Amino acid sequence: MATWLITGASGFLGGHVMDALGRERERNSRAGDRVVALGRNRPAGCPESSFVAADLDDPESLGSAIRSVAPDFVIHTAGKTPPATDDELYRANFWTTNRLIKALRYAGRPVRIVLTGSAAEYGSVAAAELPIGEDHPCDPVTSYGRSKLMTTISALAERPPLEVVVARLFNPIGPGLPETQAFGRFAAELLSTNADPLPLTVGRLDARRDFVDARDAAGAMIAVALKGRAGAIYNIGAGCSRTVREGLDALIRLSGRDVRVEVDQTLIGRREPDDSRARIDRIEADAGWRPTITFERSIEDLWNSAAARSRTLAMPRGDVPLPLTG
Repeated sequence: MATWLITGASGFLGGHVMDALGRERERNSRAGDRVVALGRNRPAGCPESSFVAADLDDPESLGSAIRSVAPDFVIHTAGKTPPATDDELYRANFWTTNRLIKALRYAGRPVRIVLTGSAAEYGSVAAAELPIGEDHPCDPVTSYGRSKLMTTISALAERPPLEVVVARLFNPIGPGLPETQAFGRFAAELLSTNADPLPLTVGRLDARRDFVDARDAAGAMIAVALKGRAGAIYNIGAGCSRTVREGLDALIRLSGRDVRVEVDQTLIGRREPDDSRARIDRIEADAGWRPTITFERSIEDLWNSAAARSRTLAMPRGDVPLPLTG
């Protein structure tokens, strides 16, 4: 039996990690394990017995929570992604992780820590050097990428009894994707108005990204927690890239809407890479993980979850939402 502590469980990726561990317990592969969410507020649907209140910005409450839970594994998904100010990114990604690791170090117990890294740590990589392996030099060009790389470098300097593994995540998508991310925003706007045709303002559509389903990514983080090498970095991606336009076109088809797509040049980052694609042979060899969910299914499930949420928000209080079919 083992105790798992999940930070950021109310968020997109952290929620999928909680779900994945729940499925593992239902399949009896980890039936005796305890799974605990750590945060300021208890995630929806999380029983009180599976939650510990703590603020990653408050060393005292954090230390107390770590001592009470005594985790064997920590999967740290809490943090910020753009859009956010530079100060917010460094505080939420570097400093909170630093405090978490310090609390775990002071607890003095062996623990395996999986940190959520980012492909943004690599920066812009030439097409000839794709797919990107974990040993590729990092040269982040954004504050987000720099905050993540600082966290990676600092955390990997830890020594036993702490064992740190970095899960360097590419572009997670799938059900529950927030509206701060492109496909999440597209889905929300397609569901939000009856205008016909619907004007949809977008940024760059020809950029290629390695989109990986968040459910696969959650499984990958559990796999490296159990089987990864201490001190290693593991890319988590699909191993192939798709254009943003492909995802948008799929969402438009699912919506059945007449859409007028308008490109806004101010939404296009000047230093965005043309393509980003991960090598994933290391995680396959060490942890036996490969993605299983297709891009098309990720987009469809993203759309269905956004549609269900839209219907729930639109219903009068007291009504009960009907389940999706198909």
